[in-house]
Amino acid sequence: MAAAVSSSNSGGIPADLVDSLGWESPRLALLALADESERAAARLAEELAASLSATTTAAAAKPHPSPTKQPRGKAPPRDGPASPIPLPKSLQNAPRPPPAAAISDDDATQQPQLPHPTPSRSHHHNPNPSHPLARAALASESILASLAKIATGGSAASSEMRALESRRRALDLEAGDVARALALRECCTKGGESLMGRRYGDAARAVADVNAILDGRDGRGGATERAKAMAGEEALAAHQRTTEVLKRAVGERFEAAVRNGDVAGLSELTPLLGMLSMAELGVKLYLQYSQSCLVQEMTFEADDAAAEEDGPVPEGMSRAALRRQRAAQRQAALAMTAPLKLARIYNAAVTHLRHHLPMVAYALGEADGDAALVQLVHVEAEKRAVDILRDHMAAKELGRTVRRAEAVAAKVEERYAGGTNAGGIGGMGGSRDEMDLAFLGGMDAGALMGGLGGDAANIGGGDAASRREAALQDDCGFALEVGTLADVDAALEEWALVMQHTESYERFVRHAAAEVVKARQLRGKQKREERRRRREREETEGDDDNTPSSLASPRNKNAAAANDDDDDETMVAQIEILPPHTALNEVAAEIGGCYSSLERCLLLAGLQRAVVQASFPDDATFAPAASHNTAAEGGEGGGYGAAGSRALQTNLVEEALFAARRSTLRAFATGHVGTASAAANVCADVLGRVLLEVLVQRAERGAAILKPGEGLLDDGQAGLGQAAMSLANKGLRGAAARAGAKVGDASDDGTAAALRLRGAARAAANFNDLAVAAEYTRRLEGHLLKEIDGGYPAGHDTEQLRMCVKGLGGVVEAFSQASTRSVEELISAVLPRARQVVTDAVGSDGGPAGATAAATNFLGSPVYAQTGGAGGGSGLDYDLDDAAFELAQISEGGIGRACAGLDELLEPVRVHLVPALSDEFVVGVLGGVAKRLEAAIRKSKFTPLGAIRLDSDVRYLMTFAKDRIDSPKLKSNVTLCRACPPLARLNQIALLLNVDDLEDALDLISVSKRKGQWDLKLDDAKALLGLRVDFDLSKVNDLLQVEDE
Repeated sequence: MAAAVSSSNSGGIPADLVDSLGWESPRLALLALADESERAAARLAEELAASLSATTTAAAAKPHPSPTKQPRGKAPPRDGPASPIPLPKSLQNAPRPPPAAAISDDDATQQPQLPHPTPSRSHHHNPNPSHPLARAALASESILASLAKIATGGSAASSEMRALESRRRALDLEAGDVARALALRECCTKGGESLMGRRYGDAARAVADVNAILDGRDGRGGATERAKAMAGEEALAAHQRTTEVLKRAVGERFEAAVRNGDVAGLSELTPLLGMLSMAELGVKLYLQYSQSCLVQEMTFEADDAAAEEDGPVPEGMSRAALRRQRAAQRQAALAMTAPLKLARIYNAAVTHLRHHLPMVAYALGEADGDAALVQLVHVEAEKRAVDILRDHMAAKELGRTVRRAEAVAAKVEERYAGGTNAGGIGGMGGSRDEMDLAFLGGMDAGALMGGLGGDAANIGGGDAASRREAALQDDCGFALEVGTLADVDAALEEWALVMQHTESYERFVRHAAAEVVKARQLRGKQKREERRRRREREETEGDDDNTPSSLASPRNKNAAAANDDDDDETMVAQIEILPPHTALNEVAAEIGGCYSSLERCLLLAGLQRAVVQASFPDDATFAPAASHNTAAEGGEGGGYGAAGSRALQTNLVEEALFAARRSTLRAFATGHVGTASAAANVCADVLGRVLLEVLVQRAERGAAILKPGEGLLDDGQAGLGQAAMSLANKGLRGAAARAGAKVGDASDDGTAAALRLRGAARAAANFNDLAVAAEYTRRLEGHLLKEIDGGYPAGHDTEQLRMCVKGLGGVVEAFSQASTRSVEELISAVLPRARQVVTDAVGSDGGPAGATAAATNFLGSPVYAQTGGAGGGSGLDYDLDDAAFELAQISEGGIGRACAGLDELLEPVRVHLVPALSDEFVVGVLGGVAKRLEAAIRKSKFTPLGAIRLDSDVRYLMTFAKDRIDSPKLKSNVTLCRACPPLARLNQIALLLNVDDLEDALDLISVSKRKGQWDLKLDDAKALLGLRVDFDLSKVNDLLQVEDE
């Protein structure tokens, strides 16, 4: 037993209780320890007994073996019995192993064999149950027995559960086979009975159910051989016969329905083809039916005469009436226009697809019947549409007409935007004086432009009308080469309708093809999902049956799934329903290019007509600039009002922008992205180059007409405010003489003022046209962007169209910049007279001859030079004492007179410019005036009272400017000074000269510079402070650190 115990654990006999924890069980460790102790005690007792034996002879005869040769634990044999030495109490009370007979067979097999008890233990000692070792041994034995029972019971229970599970699976498989066998028999019986009753739909569904069970497409693994055996060979044979008969019957009826065009029969039989695995045949026959239907719907000629005669006569109609009706139909077919023919073809194709594609996709989609139907419909529609379009292009001589239109467009563009200006103002013939008369519009008592009514209004009217008609006839050959505006517009409407029909059909058929592709992808996805579930089911069944499977490893599973996915993706990707570019697309692109050229020519011709009418205007040519919220209240001869309150605009911008909007929106309505992009580019080019050039030229002539001394504004020849009341202008006299009117006919001052005001208003309208064109172009851009958002699908081509439309933003910027430049040119034309007005009001270099002359000319104002001789000096004098200052407070002063003179000069233009341009005009003129005033101020000395008077004059000038500015942003001194730097310098000069001492001047400069509100340099400040009579120039130089020269 000791050997058995020792072999059970590699650690040998435990030295103590701690060492026993490494054993397999506490019981074995305790038994091994007790056995070793007992054997050691027995050996010691035997050795002691042998040494005390009385038989010495035996001992002498048999010497003891050598200790080195004596095995360990073995005592030499004894000749006689000897009493053993009693064991210690700890060993006597130790538990004893049970006898061998008490150990059961099961325990013997599960427990190691222990050595037999020694004679001393078995015969001399009894176990002590209360010993701690006995309790530990008993506890360990109890635990060991419980664990052994649990292990034995668990193993038995597991075996029983596995057996039960196998039995359950076997019963489930058997029950499934029974259910499938019953389903097979039931479906076979149902299919036969339905076929006998000619219920083909029920029979086809029964056959499809049987095939699904046999092929494993029922979702339950399919029928096994046992299920087929249970169903019986008779049932399967009946199913085979039913399938053959049903296929033959359904095929015959489907062919008959195709021949007869029986839509109801086709709708009933088509779903049955997929159930009977006749999809290929169904697709072929259905395409034949679709082709016959399309040919019938897309044919425009009437039936053959013989067929008409032999055809049935409707009830209530005679044969003669029927012949007349069919003759009328033939005539109507012959008279159909190209848009109507295309509409009929496209509608037939779209209607056929909408009615038949869903059913074909459902019943014949597995055989690609839906893709084949889309291809067939498109081919039938395309070949007819292309022929119609080609014939229509040839009949209309589209290519030749486009070449002529391009030549005419080049001539018109050269006339207005070529830069030669050979045609006079706006490209029209005539001298500048004649065009000036047209701009003045009624200066000669209404002789040319409608006038004021009465007999004078009819003088020369016929001449103006004849000139306009002659100018309209000179249209660069448009009417001769291309046609009239109305004819070309109607032709473009027809071509736009043709392209709209084509693009609508193209979008629909592309959408149908995309939906078919989506349906194919969905079917492929469903197949992959079904195969995946089948693989999982097969794997589960293989695991349950403990049978090896080819898909057992994860690598094999992933490879099989990847192969299935690749096959499906290849099947979907290989089919191409419609090519990217078809013959219909090519014809549509060709028509779109020709259409864009014609639209460009028509737009230029419309612009040319608008320019001619604006060059020979009448009262209908001008209208209030409503886009800027202005109104001509009180009539053209009324009093002055707010800025822009009587602003006018010509119909040139209205007509040009209307033509551009109409042509561009018509191109957008076609739905063709390329045509729409070309139209947007044409619109931007014509507006940004041709119309801009025309408006710039007209604005230049408007500035020349308004130039004081040569045009309509005051030239100062007859005194301040009187020049606008006379007709002494040289150009006006010459114009009146050429018109056949007498100069005295318009001698009335009120009539002359009204005529001059009307001329100024109409001349200012040319500046307003640029601002109005910018506003209208901005609106057109926004409208076109909304059209893109609402009428074009998202995509790369649509984004390109959007960028073409956004090109109008550059046109808006060009109009705005041209408007600013034209106002600057007007300011340059008016500014010399404005400077003269200021000079006359405040004095000039050399000054008046004496005090008396100064008092006579300027109502005794003390601010003017009181020189006693002919010496030079400035007309302004701010070297005032108390008396002069008090007199200056009650008199008008030079600044007041200058402002009044500026009012007379600026008001005829200011109220007739739109508010934005009016503000630019006023600010620009005041900038020039401020520079002249600064030059005059620098020639005067200043007392403290004179500096106060200067500050009052500058404030008066600032108030005058703000009262005549419309924009709220310029109503404050800060923003006004920022917009007009010369005026800001005057304000800074007034502040600088009003300091109490020099230290305050330095503080003023420092603070103003930190705020960014100081433009004067140190040299300027030194010179201005030196004008104060109470400041020492040397202290000024020391303070500002500027050395005196």
